[in-house]
Amino acid sequence: MTALKYSLIVLYIAVLASIGIWSSRRNRSVSDFFLGSRNIGPWMSAFAYGTTYFSAVLFVGYAGRFGWQYGLGTMWIVAGNTLLGSLAAWMLLARRTRRMTVRLNAMTMPEFLERRYGSPP
Repeated sequence: MTALKYSLIVLYIAVLASIGIWSSRRNRSVSDFFLGSRNIGPWMSAFAYGTTYFSAVLFVGYAGRFGWQYGLGTMWIVAGNTLLGSLAAWMLLARRTRRMTVRLNAMTMPEFLERRYGSPP
């Protein structure tokens, strides 16, 4: 059983290293690395946004605090915020933000805010 565990760990590391080598050969610029040369479709962008938002805000801060303080019944609030909040952000903000980041040639949100409002770093 131990040999199987170690074999799976080695296989996992080999797959990760292979993906890293393959993707590093495809990246030609910083834009390739951060934005996939702006060729990532809307669904992948939505998933990227969702995973970032969920991990940082909902599951760590909000859900942890309310779940600990008030119990598991508050998790329905988290589910509603997850579905409605993400859908609203995607429907209302995504297209305009995409157009503005392309026009301003910004790759990250801090860079976008800096260029949008003329604020020095």
